[in-house]
This record gives sequence, structure tokens and C-alpha cells, in this order.
Amino acid sequence: MEMQEVLLNRIKKEACGIIPFAAKTPLLLAVFCLLVFSSMSADAADNENCLMCHKYRQIGRIDEEGKKRSYYVDENIYANTTHRNVPCRDCHTYITKLPHDPITEEVNCANECHIKPPFSKENFSHKKIIEVYNDSVHGIKADDPPELKSAKPHCKYCHLNPIFTRVEEERIAFDKTLSRCLNCHEKKGVTQAYKHITHRLRHKTSRSPQEIVNLCAKNCHQEAEMMKSFNVSEESLEAVETYTRSVHGKSVTLGSEEAADCISCHSTNAIHDIYKKDDKKSSVHAENRTSTCRQCHTNVGDQFARIDVHSKLDPHKKPVLYYMNTGLAFVFYGSVFGLVGLMLIETIGRRRDGIKWQIRGGTTWRGFSKLKTDIKKILNR
Repeated sequence: MEMQEVLLNRIKKEACGIIPFAAKTPLLLAVFCLLVFSSMSADAADNENCLMCHKYRQIGRIDEEGKKRSYYVDENIYANTTHRNVPCRDCHTYITKLPHDPITEEVNCANECHIKPPFSKENFSHKKIIEVYNDSVHGIKADDPPELKSAKPHCKYCHLNPIFTRVEEERIAFDKTLSRCLNCHEKKGVTQAYKHITHRLRHKTSRSPQEIVNLCAKNCHQEAEMMKSFNVSEESLEAVETYTRSVHGKSVTLGSEEAADCISCHSTNAIHDIYKKDDKKSSVHAENRTSTCRQCHTNVGDQFARIDVHSKLDPHKKPVLYYMNTGLAFVFYGSVFGLVGLMLIETIGRRRDGIKWQIRGGTTWRGFSKLKTDIKKILNR
């Protein structure tokens, strides 16, 4: 291991008296940790033994603002994330020695990783995705004010390791189709790759619609005061509220896994390409809306696509829609409560007629009607 060789060379120099005593203390500590913990291996790609120190919960420091920054890495969580096979220094490229100096740079997710995905001969990189993201409405622009730059979601806002874990797609019956692949390919690796690919063919993301809506709304789009400071339109301020009231929002709230969430409409399969609705590249632009609706609704035309999903029922701006919705609400609730009322009247009438309300023999009613008995007596006279 490269880092271990560097430390061993320094030990030799120290033994020869080349390194002064003042510089020995941190070196001795590092060597001690290396010798004690080098035999402990993690399931994740930690070839340089970074978890030797970062696995301790209390590791951290007090920054210049007086806040404690934790450098703790949960080994079990890390070993089950999508980054489990990525060496630490593929992301933290600015670290060149151990023990390393205080971190002053942020991780650049566009770095090229030293791993090759299945069926690819090139090292993996998020560069293309980040280029799409930077061009989107969420990407930081040069003329953005500081408040807007700090408010825009960065990679780690959505892709935290505890959440963005491996895809466990149990709904796909892959056993039979995968068996032919295993005639040539080893099961390790190709199984996960197959499950991941088939998952992506069916779903845009590994998250449920409920998680996506919560992610977009929490701390961002439902914060009206913050959104106002960015001079967004009134429609954007009410986006979360109007979506929640829509048929899509109500279906998602009730637990639907098929109803449209935020990215179902506002992005393509690239996921990160979210633009303002007036941008021609936007999936909700007037020219693209029909094809976007056809992802879920077959045989739809331009008239269907013109339906305003985020419409607010304002009696002054949209009186026809408002009063039609109000009328339909009266019809619906009138029908429901009317049926309940008829049931109550029927129940009271039967009880007065001597029929008891009790579950017996597969029915809720038993006994004989007094009225029918009296009629029979009259007819028999």
C-alpha cells in the first residue's frame, strides 16, 4: 500500500536520526494507529485505511465559527451505499498524505472515479449529469445573488448516503431471465447490474413518489418566505399547495406508487434537467407537455395536456372552474350524505316496525314486520 510505504520510509529515516524529535510525535501516533488497526478491514473500498480513524463517533473539530464538525463515517452505512466500491481519495483528491492536513476544499462530484461499471471500459464519472444539472434551474449561475446560491440544492442535498443506497428491486422477477446471463457471466456483479438496469427501465428513480415530493417540498418549495425573496412567480409560490390538492398529489398522499410526483412531469429520464416552464427545453413547456403526459396517459391530445395541474381555484381569476368544482363537491357530498340519510331512515323505520338489527345467519336484520302481519290478518278476514 502506497501510504504504508511512505510511513515505513519515514520510520527508517527517524531511526537514522534524519527526522528531528519535534516532528516525531504525529508520526509515531500515525504509525501506532497503522500497526494497531491495519489488520481490521471494512467491507467497503477502504484500501488506504481511512476508517482506521474516521470510524470513531467523536472524531471532529471546532471550526472558525465555533461549530463542531463531525468527521465520523458509519462503516455499515458506507458499505451499503452506491459509493461502497469507490476509494475515499477518488472523491477527496486533495488528500496527498497521512495524517492529512485540515480539509479546506469541497468534494467535486464530477471527478472521475477509478472504477469501471459493468460492461464499460471507461472509468465512471458524474460529469455528464453535473453538466445537465448546472444548465438546469437548480444549477448555480454566475449572476445569482449569494442568498440564491446558498439556497439552491447541491448534490448532497438529495443524495445523502443513508438514503441513496443500493437498489433492492424485489418487484422484478429476474431469476429466469438472469439465468441465461449466468451461463457466461459470474453472478457477483452481474446480478446487481441487471437488477439496476431493469429498475431504471421501469422507474426514473429509486425513491418512492412520497419521498420525492417530501424532498422537493421540505426546506425549499413549501417555504413561501424564502421563495418570495427569489422573486419567483405566484404560481411557483403555490406549487406545493396546488399539487397536494390535485388528483396526482392526493393519490401520492394516499400511498400510490404510480401517480405522478414532481420529477415525473418536470424532468425527462435525465432527471436533473429541470427548467422553468417558459424554457423550450423544459418538459412542461407548452410544446413538450403532450409528450410528457403520454408517459402515463395514453391516447392524449393537446387539449388534455392544456389542463392546469397546479391550478388554484380562485373565484375571481377562474370563476367557471371554481363554481364547477363547488357544484361537483355539493353533488358528491350530497350523494354520500343522502345515501347515509336514507340508510338511517330505513333503519329507524324497520326498528319501529319490529324488525331487530342484529347480525345473525348472514343478515343484519331478523324478526317479522308488524305491518306485513297486520296486512295479512286483514286480508284473511
